[in-house]
Amino acid sequence: CAEKAPVQGICYRITGGRNPMVILGSIHVGSPEMEPYGQHILDAMAQADTFVFECDNESPEVAAQSLAMMTLTSGTLQDSISPELWPMLMDACKEAGLNPDALAAYKPWAVTSMLTTAAAAREMGARSSRQAVSQGVEKEVLAHVKDRDIRYLETAVAQLSLMDSFSPALQEALLMQGCQAILEPKETTSLAQWPLWWRDGDAESFAAEYAQDDSLPSQLMEEYHQALVTGRNRRMAQELARMLEEDGSHSFFVTIGLMHLVLPQDSVLFELEQMGYTVERMWLPVP
Repeated sequence: CAEKAPVQGICYRITGGRNPMVILGSIHVGSPEMEPYGQHILDAMAQADTFVFECDNESPEVAAQSLAMMTLTSGTLQDSISPELWPMLMDACKEAGLNPDALAAYKPWAVTSMLTTAAAAREMGARSSRQAVSQGVEKEVLAHVKDRDIRYLETAVAQLSLMDSFSPALQEALLMQGCQAILEPKETTSLAQWPLWWRDGDAESFAAEYAQDDSLPSQLMEEYHQALVTGRNRRMAQELARMLEEDGSHSFFVTIGLMHLVLPQDSVLFELEQMGYTVERMWLPVP
């Protein structure tokens, strides 16, 4: 069969500092359509001496910390959500192949994460959540690190603390969304298109989809967005600016979730531009 064309991906070159930097937009789950990476991405990884990721989710110490944060300190999951949501959650767990008894000790936001990953994997045609995550951008980039330095923009504790601080109303609404994604999959949904958008370098479709998301009441959506997007954009941009101006000679390859890159005037890239750096989209020439 014919070889697949290399993918464009969604990546940017940052100039104007002491050190060169390339930022690759990531989606955390993926499919085979997202490979092979284009030469512009492969070259940028080959030239980097330091790889930067959002958060360390790999080490055993982080896994233990994360588990502690996801676990209820008192009561059970059933005590933490409304009586109306409980039977829906049980049905969703059964449909997703999750053991409800094993989830009883987890906080609502932690169970939401499990359900949404399972829903995404199923919609993308993966055999399991593990397979879908293994084909995500971070896992692919990690395979290219080899013996080079790795840094992180956030700690796992800081990232999970944001979700842990969600209001009870937002946690309930997000958990209901996760259940609905499993129990009532929409006939036409864009999630299956994400790998194709990423393959084609279609940042605009990601931004448009997020802007049109009305699945949460506006007040809860604002709480969610301020915590997980806007606030983190500023903090990550400040950390990247420090790397751009770091003494010595470094070349950075950064992997960040797409929602931190593609929204107009609300992104890490916008924050870097406001600091005076130049942001240029990188494209693989199409023959």
